[in-house]
Amino acid sequence: MKRIQRLLLGALGGVFLQVSASAQSGPTVVLTFDDATLSQRTVVAPLLQRYGFGATFFVCEFPGFENKTQYMTWEQIRQLSDMGFEIGNHTRSHGAMSQQTPAQITEEIVYIEERCRQAGIPRPVTFAYPSYNYSAEGIAILQERGYRYARHGGDKPYVAGTDPWMVPSYAIHEKDNRTLDFLRLILDTMSARDTVVLCFHGVPDLAHDWVTTTPRHFKAMMKYLRRRDCRVIALRDL
Repeated sequence: MKRIQRLLLGALGGVFLQVSASAQSGPTVVLTFDDATLSQRTVVAPLLQRYGFGATFFVCEFPGFENKTQYMTWEQIRQLSDMGFEIGNHTRSHGAMSQQTPAQITEEIVYIEERCRQAGIPRPVTFAYPSYNYSAEGIAILQERGYRYARHGGDKPYVAGTDPWMVPSYAIHEKDNRTLDFLRLILDTMSARDTVVLCFHGVPDLAHDWVTTTPRHFKAMMKYLRRRDCRVIALRDL
């Protein structure tokens, strides 16, 4: 019974997020968060729920994942799914795809799929290349396994109808002041055909300070997206 209730709440949460996002008339923004950092559950998710924003959380068991002062438990990851957010695949160990054999790539991808299944989370349909590193063999495996989108880097918008296996994104973090002013510039220069995909890590990221975003700056950016009447969605909803 409890599992049925969780699934129902998750479905209702997803409907709420999609309806809320579709009601907006401003630019389309995809929010993505990498590495399963603890602050994504404690800081990020409650604020996104408050605004009715969708998002994708790309999870992996990053080296150090056993440190639960820095990374989420699988129970907390499931809670994000139950709240209506998308859980995407970021591989088991965050290794460089171009340095792996097809068998290793498959093992890395399947591991996260199986962990999601065990936790009662829907099978991932989107993928984020660890450190933006990819290979032709890896893309073919993702296609064979039914993935719909794969996120890359590149600091440019995604144009509808272009390669879904190389969806570009903007890295957002404190380093080089990639916070509110950077976000304003992105939205002010995008065209009507563009979708902006943002790549966050921890808010804050206690394990990797070079990709951290402070809660203060994150809240300011989310408030700005609301003020711009942005349609804020998960990657699966492109």
